Amino acid sequence: MSQGPVAVPDRVPHPNEGMAALSGVRVVDFSRMLSGPFGTQILGDLGAEIIKVEDPGKGDDTRVAPANPALGGESFFYLSINRNKKSVAIDLRSEEGRAVVLDLIGTADVLVENFTTKVMKRFGLDYDSIKERFPRLIYCSISGYGRTGSHAEAAGFDSVVAAEAGVHWLNSLPDSKPVLGAVPYTDTTAGMNAAIGILAALHARNSTGKGQHVDIAMYDTALANLSYKGYEYLASGKDPVLVPRQNPGPRGEFDTADGSIVITTHNDKAFGNLAVACGHPEWVEDERFSSFMGRMVNGQALLDLFRPVIASQTSAYWSEKFKAVAIPCGVVRSPGEALTCDYTQEMNLVYNLPHPTAGTVPSIAHPYRLSETPGKAPVAAPLLGQHTGEVLAELLGYDDEKIAALKGSGSVAVRESGE
Repeated sequence: MSQGPVAVPDRVPHPNEGMAALSGVRVVDFSRMLSGPFGTQILGDLGAEIIKVEDPGKGDDTRVAPANPALGGESFFYLSINRNKKSVAIDLRSEEGRAVVLDLIGTADVLVENFTTKVMKRFGLDYDSIKERFPRLIYCSISGYGRTGSHAEAAGFDSVVAAEAGVHWLNSLPDSKPVLGAVPYTDTTAGMNAAIGILAALHARNSTGKGQHVDIAMYDTALANLSYKGYEYLASGKDPVLVPRQNPGPRGEFDTADGSIVITTHNDKAFGNLAVACGHPEWVEDERFSSFMGRMVNGQALLDLFRPVIASQTSAYWSEKFKAVAIPCGVVRSPGEALTCDYTQEMNLVYNLPHPTAGTVPSIAHPYRLSETPGKAPVAAPLLGQHTGEVLAELLGYDDEKIAALKGSGSVAVRESGE
């Protein structure tokens, strides 16, 4: 049985909507796929003007990954990471197109690209080629391995870089093979790091008056994401211990009457609260379990007592019970269950946005809650070339004759109203 888009509520506006932290910042965005668009969407959510430069023939690769008629012919992938952007369709392979792009860069504070090293250089648009012409420009490159070093020319994808950086190895249980991560954290955190680096460079420019190159490598990002797991190896010379599904504590994922729940009992006080919530206060008095070390030594005995108790009630029952006594816990949900649960709806974290061809499309709210500068009302991801005419005429000041000539040569694609 086929399914269509899920019905979601309308967005609830913030009282201070319209006041945005990055108002007045303009970003020319050449990035595509995931890492770059994810990072520039963050900047757009915070109020920056994002002008997305796309190939007139096909646009961002994610537009057809796959295209969905119910979403106005766009893909859920593309819509998810291109909110709050304008799209201009310019052919970088043409001399006229590159001239338009240089005019556009001249109006910008920031440029973002995530091609392999050779691409922007081939177009004469790499940092070294344009930094003297645009000395205040913040130029951000996102790549698999950075713009220097022996791997600078190599392409980088999330799963590949995660494997090389040790992240993939950690994504397994003891005595099992690693599995590919379902959420591309290396891509998304590289995008976040790009946004952070750009904001730092903009702040520095306030003092120095100069732009700079922000070089973001997915490999560097993945190593940094190892966090304390990486330091565990550096401190001991041994790879981190793989975490089993359940640990004495109790900690881990436990089966309930209708699913499973994740629990973290992190100290003696939490264990006491857990025991009372489970209806077994005698566990606290048992000398085998009365201390953290005791629970580690006698973990199997504790788990043998704990598992049948948890299995006797539903996940929702235990979630309410444990949260009431400050025990960290979470029901194991599917993405669909998380996106439609009561709390998600209460916080208006999923809502509809108007879309020029689909009517409305669903969107997941950005996670930044700024009390005084919450940002402008979000806008759905643009159609290919939706804003080409507007940007050429209003921002660059091109007259109708020049725009028509560019369009006639195929250097730009202008989407007419109603297309």
